[in-house]
Formats: sequence, structure tokens, C-alpha cells
Amino acid sequence: MSSSIPDSHIALTDDPKEGAKKVKKAKTGGCMTLEEQKKLGGNPDECSVFELMLFHLIEDDEELLEIRQECVCGTRMCGSCKQLAAEKMQEFLKDHQEKRELAREQLDEYRIIYNK
Repeated sequence: MSSSIPDSHIALTDDPKEGAKKVKKAKTGGCMTLEEQKKLGGNPDECSVFELMLFHLIEDDEELLEIRQECVCGTRMCGSCKQLAAEKMQEFLKDHQEKRELAREQLDEYRIIYNK
């Protein structure tokens, strides 16, 4: 990821819909064709979308395990993972930005003035 390439990272200040769009463009650990994916399964260990869900978007270990297993078995396609991650990213960014604005409104209450 590089901050000089805007589509290669998702910033906490990105528009939630833009963040979701970036997730949908992300590299996955899937096969070249849908047929291969169903037959051979995917590789979640090399999937940036699964990594995003694992470390940032999904807290439920059971859900992550199910997604991983379905990917490896070829019953879950990359498109459905991208859709799920995009929805969760949009929700996360929207929630984070709303909380940040609330905190900004309360900043003056907590401003500390240091006397030298």
C-alpha cells in the first residue's frame, strides 16, 4: 500500500462509499476462473480481502473460520467476500467518522492549558 497511490489504501477519512469501492477492487487469493475456483478453492492466506476481514472488519472467530473454510473448499467465491467486506468497510467508516465528529465537538471541554 502506498499513500501516493490513492486506490491502494483506505484512509479513515475516505468517503464510506469510496472505501467500499476500493475493497471491491482489491486483490484476492482466488483462481483465474470461476470454474477453477469452484474446483480448486481459493487461498485466503494470500487474499487481501480476507486479511482485511480478519484483522479489521470481523470480530467473530466462528464467522471467519466459516468464510475461510468455504473459500478453501471452493463454495465461496471472491465476489461474495468482496461484497461482504465492502459492506462492513462502508459501515465501519461511516460509524468511525460519526464518532470522530462527536469527539471533535467535545474537544474544547477537554482542552488542557499548560502554564509555563
